[in-house]
Amino acid sequence: MAEGVYRFGTHRINWYVLEANAKLTIIDAGLPAHWSQLDQWLDDNGYELNDVAALVLTHADVDHVGFAKTLADRGVPVYCHPDDVPRLRSHPQSPPSWYLRNLWRPRFFAYALEMLRDGVRSVESLADVEPLTDGDVLPVPGEPRVIFAPGHTAGSCALFVEDRDVLFCGDVLATRNIFTQQEGDPQLLEFADDNHEEAKASLARLEGLGPVTLLPGHGNPWSGDIDTALTLARQ
Repeated sequence: MAEGVYRFGTHRINWYVLEANAKLTIIDAGLPAHWSQLDQWLDDNGYELNDVAALVLTHADVDHVGFAKTLADRGVPVYCHPDDVPRLRSHPQSPPSWYLRNLWRPRFFAYALEMLRDGVRSVESLADVEPLTDGDVLPVPGEPRVIFAPGHTAGSCALFVEDRDVLFCGDVLATRNIFTQQEGDPQLLEFADDNHEEAKASLARLEGLGPVTLLPGHGNPWSGDIDTALTLARQ
């Protein structure tokens, strides 16, 4: 994806590894079945689990939290914004109303089946996490800077790795429509947002970052000026 950045998950759900100074930061945790991808990659690349210094959650939706408890149980610190901690503590949870309303869509139904296959019902809650604070540069490999961007969830954040021009945007922006599964330009998830108007307003928090490689929770990478991405998302 970029220097020292690796993408995992499936074509519907992304999570990432950020490598720096022979140590690793995991960005989001997909679904429980994705754990084997990390385990295999560590082995293939000469790493051990104790080389994983941190897991940073862009937000606490179930398809971003999958193997977080597995890492936490092995002593890996987990970072999450305090406003999403109640959601993190509520797993496993019932599907939200917007999820149920969209099951009639064939491609979204396939997404729902994938989530069931990959263990969405077995996602475990987490009680103790390290807080994310807007503007903080995290003391983890890669030193991502936290950009608080609520709306998709109350505690949604993006993570900017300035020396690599990489923006892990979670579900603040996507390049794949989760309802139709069509790839496209940077976009908001709209019907999946807790507060869509707040999600739109939060885009202003990303302005001025310059050229970036945008790495979303859903969809392929997008490269270009962030202000172009924001214009596309606002359309």
